[in-house]
Amino acid sequence: MKRSIALLLAVLLLLAAVPPGVYADDAAEEVRYGYRTQTLQYTDKSNAAAGLTAALSMPYYMGTVNAVLNTRLGEAESKVMVLYVPDDKWDGDCLYGALSARLTPYGISVLPGSDLVIGWKDMYTYGFLDMQGGLYSFDNDTMVMHFTAGPGLYTGVAAIPVSADPGDERTYEQAAREAEAAEIELDYLPVGYNFILVLNDEMLQYFLENGRLEKVSSYEWPGLKELIESARYEIQPSKPETGMARFKIKRSYIRGQYLDMPYYMTNWFDEYVAKCTSYGLMGGYSNGTFQPGGSITVGECLVIASNMRDIYNGGDGTFPAGGTPWYSMYVSYATKQGIIEDDDFEDYSAPATRAQVAHIFANALPSGVLKEVYGRARFSDVNSRTPFRSDINELYKAGVIGGYEDGTFRPENTITRAEVCVMISNILGQ
Repeated sequence: MKRSIALLLAVLLLLAAVPPGVYADDAAEEVRYGYRTQTLQYTDKSNAAAGLTAALSMPYYMGTVNAVLNTRLGEAESKVMVLYVPDDKWDGDCLYGALSARLTPYGISVLPGSDLVIGWKDMYTYGFLDMQGGLYSFDNDTMVMHFTAGPGLYTGVAAIPVSADPGDERTYEQAAREAEAAEIELDYLPVGYNFILVLNDEMLQYFLENGRLEKVSSYEWPGLKELIESARYEIQPSKPETGMARFKIKRSYIRGQYLDMPYYMTNWFDEYVAKCTSYGLMGGYSNGTFQPGGSITVGECLVIASNMRDIYNGGDGTFPAGGTPWYSMYVSYATKQGIIEDDDFEDYSAPATRAQVAHIFANALPSGVLKEVYGRARFSDVNSRTPFRSDINELYKAGVIGGYEDGTFRPENTITRAEVCVMISNILGQ
């Protein structure tokens, strides 16, 4: 099996050319300089003769540079794809969804369940940066690769196991066991890019100041400085649309589009669900329902709050997917932005209470954004022992929340999705 993978190494040395076809997706941060990136989209047909094409998608793409790499066979020049990923798009040292591919087999079968990444350490000796291998997962038609060792140089080629039998329904594990027992080799096809250099803010700035990527590195990376400078732009001190003005309608809402909210029925929450849907901050389930009376988890609330803060700060309200657990990226971002503290919640999968949601949304936007329109809240069941009391009072004074007719707030009650829509709508009304 190792021999089959090794055979791909020499072949891939000839496949390092940069494919055409990118479209711009500007990424800017609230700093003096921003750096333009693109989402690289390319249909890889290099394996077409073997029965596989792959539609590749790679966000944060800045461009390419040539690197002279030392191999056991001598020096070799290769294209290196350069990504710039702002600090707030990382989950610790993890960049989820760094590379994805939609696989289309013709007359063959893809064997799901493998996580083999082609490594170059046996062939290359580096004097500039340690090589890391991406981690990936895939089903029958989609591969998603994650980079989990922070910024640096990665192998971006997945070894996709395939079978010549188009009706083969085995997993990779099953096929590998049978191949080992029969003393035969499985077939693999390479999907991805040979080398991907991933920069964050700190590494990018260090390179501009020192001319190398790490303190122990002497490699100068010819062309990288020019690439970075060509992508750099100065963020203007004033923009026509900032803060709350950045919230825009992203999609149309049609009355009756949710199966449990038919067009012929009128509900008190209709306008709030419509607003949250059209602004892209909440949506329905795969079964076509919205479930306005259903609960919402703490993690789901952090998704909404993180998207709101990112939009307010100048982003597009999207984050890389693929973390484990799924909400880890949002917890990391919300903590960095001061929306929550590390020890605020014990279980992000638990249904959120009214007090917990008040805490999250009171801090979803920067301090001072929510304006006071009412006096201090006087809920009979909110006192000095109530968790997140100050956040409840802040949202009340801003007109975001209200209590019940009996004068209570019921902070420990599980909040409904419809009630969350009300809170979001009132915040947007600011």
